[in-house]
Amino acid sequence: MTSFFFFFAGEGLAQTSIGSVSCASSNLNGTFELTLAGRQVTAAGAVSKLFHSVGSATFDGLSKVTLNLTANTVNGSQSFGTPLIYSGTYSVQSNCEGSIAITSGDSATFAMSVYSINTATGLARDIYIIGSDATYAYNGSGSVATATCPASLLSGAFPINATGNSLSGATVTGAIVIAGLMQFDGLGNVTSTWTSATNTGTVAVSATGTYALTSTCVGSAALTDTNGNKYTLSLSLSGTAPNFVFAASTTQAMFNGSGRRQISTGTATCSAASLTGTYDLTLGGRFLTTAGITTRVFESNGAVTFDGQSKVTMTMTANTVNGTLGVGTPLTYSGTYTLQPNCTGTINITSGDTATFTIVAFTIDATTGVSGAFQFVGSDANYIYNGGGNAQPAACSTATLSGAWPFTATGNILAGVTDAGAVDVTGFLQFDGQGNVSASWTATTNTVTDTVGVTGTNTVSSACLGTGTFTDTANNKYAVSFSVFGANATDMTFTVAAPQILFTGTAQVLSVNPALAVVNAASNTASSTPPGSIFTIYGTNLATKEGQASAVPLPTTLLTTTVTVNGEAAPMFYENPGQINAQMPEDIAPGLATVIVKNGTSVSNAVAVTVPAAGTPGIFVYGSNQAVVVNQNGSVNSSSAQAKVGDVLVAYFTGGGPVTGGKVTSGAETAGAYQLSGASSVTLDGKPAVVNYIGLTSGSIGLYQVNFVVPSVPAGNRSLVITIAGAASNSPLVSVSN
Repeated sequence: MTSFFFFFAGEGLAQTSIGSVSCASSNLNGTFELTLAGRQVTAAGAVSKLFHSVGSATFDGLSKVTLNLTANTVNGSQSFGTPLIYSGTYSVQSNCEGSIAITSGDSATFAMSVYSINTATGLARDIYIIGSDATYAYNGSGSVATATCPASLLSGAFPINATGNSLSGATVTGAIVIAGLMQFDGLGNVTSTWTSATNTGTVAVSATGTYALTSTCVGSAALTDTNGNKYTLSLSLSGTAPNFVFAASTTQAMFNGSGRRQISTGTATCSAASLTGTYDLTLGGRFLTTAGITTRVFESNGAVTFDGQSKVTMTMTANTVNGTLGVGTPLTYSGTYTLQPNCTGTINITSGDTATFTIVAFTIDATTGVSGAFQFVGSDANYIYNGGGNAQPAACSTATLSGAWPFTATGNILAGVTDAGAVDVTGFLQFDGQGNVSASWTATTNTVTDTVGVTGTNTVSSACLGTGTFTDTANNKYAVSFSVFGANATDMTFTVAAPQILFTGTAQVLSVNPALAVVNAASNTASSTPPGSIFTIYGTNLATKEGQASAVPLPTTLLTTTVTVNGEAAPMFYENPGQINAQMPEDIAPGLATVIVKNGTSVSNAVAVTVPAAGTPGIFVYGSNQAVVVNQNGSVNSSSAQAKVGDVLVAYFTGGGPVTGGKVTSGAETAGAYQLSGASSVTLDGKPAVVNYIGLTSGSIGLYQVNFVVPSVPAGNRSLVITIAGAASNSPLVSVSN
């Protein structure tokens, strides 16, 4: 039997876990763009003071942090564009929760959640923070800052979304939400159009101006609209796309928000067909009196379906404060939508409610023209709304929510049906993938900081919508609704409701979705293991020590470890505390499946993986991306044992999918020729190769081979690609001498 294994160095933990990580202060090292907003709310629910800022946070990888901010404030008077430098110390615990203590420039304490851990470098890409000082309750976030920022970096269309408040001098007079586009020419000029919704109406704004970026990837913009109103913006950039956050001010309003590149390359032209299919949905609404008091609150999440032509349907679970407290109310809104070539448009809701929204589509796929996300603002008779959505996975199950999910949220403290203040929340949701969840969070108001621990249960439907019930240590009950999004189900929105609190948030998996730690054993690609193929599980405490199968049929228990797929035991090749190699059972039905590891009495989190029906090939590699290929003379192909044009080579892979020739038994060696039943092809350096045989390797388990003739290619290392039923493999190298 021929086998190839890949080893993972991971820290062993007491709990068996698929796809887990551990943190320390060294995970935060470098500069992050940062947005930080603060507010003070009276006991009557009136917003009395505001703080909006953007800039950067620099962590030294040890314990020191410095915040460089440009701030806009309403605090007895208006103050715009004020530079601030805050510094202090930080720490990060092994569970990736942490804290920041600011001691210079201000005295403030923040709770912090660290996430998007790069498993190769150990460095975090994103943070959430909340906290307070003597004046404000704060909510902020940051992502790794862009490295270099010439003015040309901002070029093209960027959809923007923002929230804030309308002002009359130093008095907050209402809420404001904004959605629109900023168009940068890469030379320092910017034009912008947006829709601004307040409690008094909806206004379309057009503005032009200039912008500038510094070498540290912060910048500024000055805009003037067609009515002569002037806006000053502070910008901070993140990522390579790039994206940006901003704080904007004018004498009549303050708002902060974000901009994301509409399309990474080329230009985007939209139509109604650009919004097609089902997206997650978060929709928040509020109503403020002219005295700045929040009297009505609407929080919801769910899904929205566009038909690609003109019809839209929103299905939500809503929590409301509107004379009464409504928790977990199902709502269905429907109507029509349009989308213009510049990817802005409208939604008119006519059933379930009467409301009008301005919508902006972005993350446009350059090939299909379909939008991956959208944001919108609008109003009805009761609220001004701000919302958005992202493309959902094809299917989900309860096991889709697995592992640790850091989150940030904002909401309201309640006294009966009266808004008694604003609240900011950050923490972690820990799912076991089997319907159980525990959580810890820190909630900050202007007067109190609470640390809350909860346990509960959850479910997730095949449509990627979920519900849960939490109970904290004081026996307070919380109703929760979830909406999962992202191609790899790595993100979600949620609402939490209890008689004393409402909040809405977003969460991401700590590093990668644990399902992405269950991969094709050759390509290391998730959801790429058809029945009968070899897969690898990465994690911690998966086994007591190294063990390997010593006989065939393969055992379904090695030492004290078993792996089940939809409850069926999987044949196992190899295990160590950080990795398992096993065979996907031959009779597993294609579709969403649940994988669980049990090591003695310790049971892992369950994870949801997609088992493809057709081949998803992964070519085995060794060394520096060298394909496992046997030359015509029997040697293993390498730079010192090269093949020649016209030679017949044998490449080994897994994930081949269905074969002909008879029944194949899980864990048993194959005997004879079992050829692939699906269409397949092989290329070397992009040139088609003649295939003499492609199918299972006789005398092996889960291993496939392809015998092919080297086409006429130049000498050197050339990429090998196997394609089965339209799915292409990884592209390791084959050495050719002529």
